[in-house]
Amino acid sequence: MGLHNTTGDAVRPLLLRSLLILLIIVLVRFFYRGYVARGRVRSLIAQGIPVLPHSLLFGHLPILASFRAVHPPDVNIYMFHRWLAANSRKYFPGRDRVPPVVYLDLWPLSSSLAAVFDPVAASQFTQSKSLPKDHLMAEYMMPLTGNLDMVSSEGQLWKTWRSRFNPSFSPRNLTALLPEIIEEALVFVNGLKDLAGTDGNWGPVFQLEEKTINLTFDVIVRASIDLRLREQSRKSSSPLKAALLKQTKMMGMVTDVARMLPLVRMPWHHAAIRRNNEDMRKVLLPQIESKLRSDASTNQQKKTIVDVAMKYVDKDDPSVSKEKPDAVFVDRLIANLKAFIFAGHDTTSSTICFMVKLMQDHPEKLAKVRAEHDSVLGPDPEKAAEILTTSPHLLYSLPYTLGVIKETLRLYPLAATVRDSKTVSGFALTVPGSLPTTYPLDGFGPWLAVHGLQRNPDYWPRPNEFLPERWLAVEGDSLYVATKEAWAAFSLGPRNCIGMELAMIELRLVSVLIARTFDIEEAWAEWDEKQGSKATPTHIVNGERLYEIGSGTVHPKDGMPVHVRLRAHKPAP
Repeated sequence: MGLHNTTGDAVRPLLLRSLLILLIIVLVRFFYRGYVARGRVRSLIAQGIPVLPHSLLFGHLPILASFRAVHPPDVNIYMFHRWLAANSRKYFPGRDRVPPVVYLDLWPLSSSLAAVFDPVAASQFTQSKSLPKDHLMAEYMMPLTGNLDMVSSEGQLWKTWRSRFNPSFSPRNLTALLPEIIEEALVFVNGLKDLAGTDGNWGPVFQLEEKTINLTFDVIVRASIDLRLREQSRKSSSPLKAALLKQTKMMGMVTDVARMLPLVRMPWHHAAIRRNNEDMRKVLLPQIESKLRSDASTNQQKKTIVDVAMKYVDKDDPSVSKEKPDAVFVDRLIANLKAFIFAGHDTTSSTICFMVKLMQDHPEKLAKVRAEHDSVLGPDPEKAAEILTTSPHLLYSLPYTLGVIKETLRLYPLAATVRDSKTVSGFALTVPGSLPTTYPLDGFGPWLAVHGLQRNPDYWPRPNEFLPERWLAVEGDSLYVATKEAWAAFSLGPRNCIGMELAMIELRLVSVLIARTFDIEEAWAEWDEKQGSKATPTHIVNGERLYEIGSGTVHPKDGMPVHVRLRAHKPAP
């Protein structure tokens, strides 16, 4: 007994010393990283590169704190770009505009970033040299896909799966899918009719985003696996949607720079992540197995994402077949399906909301949209779906409507890429007219500052105005934009959004089906009354109750409360 106590007494100090040494090592590494981060910015200052006011102790965290102090707590971090541009004279004395590259030392909340406001510079790390995506993307997608998806993968793996899925999103294939998309869109229209007032009266307040999410979810699931979930008609979410929305919250738990609060996933969070993925797999796997058992899809003109992927089931490993598929192939296919369903419903639903908002705020633009629809699709709005089913090419004959959509995405972009510059030593950005000044990226992840880039006055005439006409302008016109990289709503280069064409079809179609049928208006007074003590009337950004929120992709505040009334249609003269 005495020997046991003696041994324990001898081991205990050794254990404490080991823990103390380990703690010292961790602290030294922690503060060394901070020292390096601060030193990088000081080196930039020494080179004469314009830099935000920088603190040796806090870096640029005080700048971020100033942004937080004047914005509601739920504001999306992408609004930081616009705020910086609006305050350029304060933070960059002597400059009328924000520098083309703004360095951000946010240690220890985040890795160092370089927010790029110039489209030519942005093209250098997305097109001329497509840098790998930053680890933040992998961390964000990990709960949903385990990084088996092509969104967060790199190299040959990304190239292989991107090439496999490209045919699914070709204009030809999506046109073949148009009748199904129209079918879902008509459910959306009928749902709005049920909520609309009559005889010139407004209906009850509701959240438009809830309706648009259900629409885009139905569309992307149908395009992905040919499954009709009928989310728009359900009283509660399907198991697939419920699990995906829960997982989206788990994804948003990565370091939230906008709130200056790093969050850590606890064991129960990881258990929830596993449950959510199991629930989604239970829906997706049977659809894949059904395709494996059938060859019917190969004879169809239209092909879903799963149909196209089935062509490659035995390509990675010749020893497997459709009867005995490779488990890795199936896991990667499920991961990509989840990524498509997430991205395919999330961003498009928000864009519909912001497009409706801009039409509300600019009735003269809405009148032009309605006139174009009358001219191309005939005077009766009720026949638009039928006409498009038989003549789908007419959906591409609406240039002003397309201008409205692109202008909406210019003013309300929904996501922005961050790349990893560590793979290319000495990589630097150049900006037209800035030579010999270059902007080195060593230690900084280039961040596409899309909210600032798409309002950059060096490239966009009247940048803060909603002007669909600019998309019809020709060279020599005062609104003409010569630099195509200045519009980066779906990112740039080979890593741009694969679902862009599907999103544009949905946005065109929704515009056609609702613009001439409804008046839709924000209804904040009714919403506040309905919310009672939960109302947040003091949450305002740039004078607007409707602003961009979310910890990942952008969403409209409070789901965009609106009311609707049926419109007495009057064809344009």
